[in-house]
This record gives sequence, C-alpha cells and structure tokens, in this order.
Amino acid sequence: MSSTCWWLSLLSLAGTAALHGQSLARLHARADSLAREWRRANAVANAIDSLERVGALAGRDTIRVGALTIVTNPSPLPLREAAARAWPVIDSLYGAEAHQLEQRPYAIVAVDPDTTVQRPPIQSGIEITWDRDVASLTWLLLANVPIGRPDTGWQNWLGGPVLPPIQADVQRAGVYVQLVTAPSQAARRCFLGDLSGCRDALDLVDTADPLPRWYPSAPERRSLVLKSFGSYLDRETQRPALQACARGSDSACTQLLHSLPPGGLPKPVTYDARATLANLALRLGGREAYHRLVASAGRPIADRLVSAASVPVDSLLSRWRAEILAARPRPVTLPARGVWVVLGWTALFAACGLRSSRWRVS
Repeated sequence: MSSTCWWLSLLSLAGTAALHGQSLARLHARADSLAREWRRANAVANAIDSLERVGALAGRDTIRVGALTIVTNPSPLPLREAAARAWPVIDSLYGAEAHQLEQRPYAIVAVDPDTTVQRPPIQSGIEITWDRDVASLTWLLLANVPIGRPDTGWQNWLGGPVLPPIQADVQRAGVYVQLVTAPSQAARRCFLGDLSGCRDALDLVDTADPLPRWYPSAPERRSLVLKSFGSYLDRETQRPALQACARGSDSACTQLLHSLPPGGLPKPVTYDARATLANLALRLGGREAYHRLVASAGRPIADRLVSAASVPVDSLLSRWRAEILAARPRPVTLPARGVWVVLGWTALFAACGLRSSRWRVS
C-alpha cells in the first residue's frame, strides 16, 4: 500500500471514530435525560399506586410548581395556590437539593370534612379535609417537605429534620426564654455573651462526656436527677444512690446521670435553638449551602455548619445570638385603667375574704 493510500485510510478511520464518538456522546446524554424522566415518572407513579391501592386517588391530579410536585385527588383544596407560596421558601432553603421534590412528590388525599361521610382507608399520604385555607395548606407543605434526610449524625445533633422556618420570630423568641431559664450554666453563659457557652449549650464541642459541659455545677446535677429522673431512677438497685444524691452527694448524682441510656441526658436547649442556628447557616451560605451540609457527613457538627454558612463558627454564633436577643418577647403592658380594675377586684376579693367566718376571731 502506498503512503498516500495509508494516510487516506487513516483519515477515514479517524473521521468514522469522531462521528462515532459524537453519536455515543449524544446517545449518553439522551440516555441520561431519559433516565431522569423515568425516575421522576416512576416516583410519581409509586406515590399514585400506593394510594390507588386503597381507592383514595381515583381521578387523580398532579400539581407542579417549580420542582414541588403534589399528587392528589380532585377537590376544592387550593393546593396550587399553597404550592405557589411554599415553593419559593423551599427553594431558598434547600437550593439545588430542592429538585429532589421532582422525584419525591407529596401524596395528599382530600376528604370530606363531614365526619358522617365514610372515608377511604389511608395507608400512605397526608389526609386533609377539603375545607382548609391557603395559609394552613402552605404551613402543612412547609412542615412536611419530602426532602431526603441528612445523615444520622446530623439528625442526632439536630433532633429532627431541617425544615423551613415557618414562624421564625416566634421560634427565636422561645429560644430567648430557654437561654434565660434553662437549668444549665452553659445556656446562661451563652445568654451573657460567652461564645464558648453557646458552643457548649448547642452541643458543638465533640467530647465523649457532655455532662461537665452542659451541667458543670453540683446543684445543677442534683436538680436534674431529682426533678427530671427521680421516678425513673427510683429502683431497688439505684435507690441508695438516689437517696445519697438527695442528701447532697454530687458523686452519687453524677453516677446516676452517667447510668442513663445513650442520648438520655437532656440537652441544655431544645430543637428550636439548634434549628434556628442551622437555618441561619443555610441562609448565610446561599443556594449551595444545604448541598455542602449534606456532602460534609462524618465531620464535626461545628465544621459542617461552617462549611454550610461559609463563615467562621464564632461569627455564626455571634450573629445567631444577636438574632435571639433581638427576638426578646415584649412584656405585656397594662394600661392605667387596667391597673385600677385590678386593684378594684383585689379589694373586692379581700373584703369578701375578711367577711368569711374563717377570719373572724371568736
């Protein structure tokens, strides 16, 4: 074969290979697109089938707003309007991860509010009477977002799912009260501005024994045993230690608290405190914050919050504390007229009490 023929053959093969490569690339892209559509259709079909098996969604409707997908039976429920309100909130919290909802639809069964009407048995899905308004439906969609749950470590720390803040001001006001009233020095130190106290109260310090961090003083430990676990620990084998704790033995109190099952020691603050911190981190971190949070599984919680928020942990805690303090519940003010009404009623009850024979001197 001449060199010219050899080069022509080589160029022909190269051209064929290039065309073949382009065809393969197009086929792969098409296959990926079809696979995504199949997964989405299969997820919706599974939700429908699970409810149609009990006859709940005869003549079903599928509502889509953004990635939010609802499979439901025809009814007067204003689900589309509620979805239109809920979707921007969901999208802003979960960012790109919110597109999971294309494959994780809500399954909602609307039923007659008349309790005398027989309802179909529901094995899966959310049952709602069809007299609900848009606001309550929006709240329900936000409180039950079918997003994939983060890993076990995150859920153990948070104590629940990551949900959009439905009543953020009320939630933060409740956390303010917790910091003031919690029977833990860590919470009170946090309230006074000690960020290490905030790290302890919010369980952001990775240590094997949280008891010294959460309840460092003997009176706290004694109060915790007697008020929270007195009945639980009042058993034959632990009664001597319980009695010793009641008499003031801190070693007995500590021993009893260490005997609680894993996870039994109450945290200084509740889910709301940690949820407001997590929501702040996701708000600061932008659309990819939730993805970074999910992708950081296995790392310490403080590091995961820093990764989500893209700010140092002390900056995050300082801003969180400022938002909590700004949400301080407003004291109830009594108008001047109300003061006189209270005084009048007090005087009346006092007079009635003095007229009673119980107060007369024989």
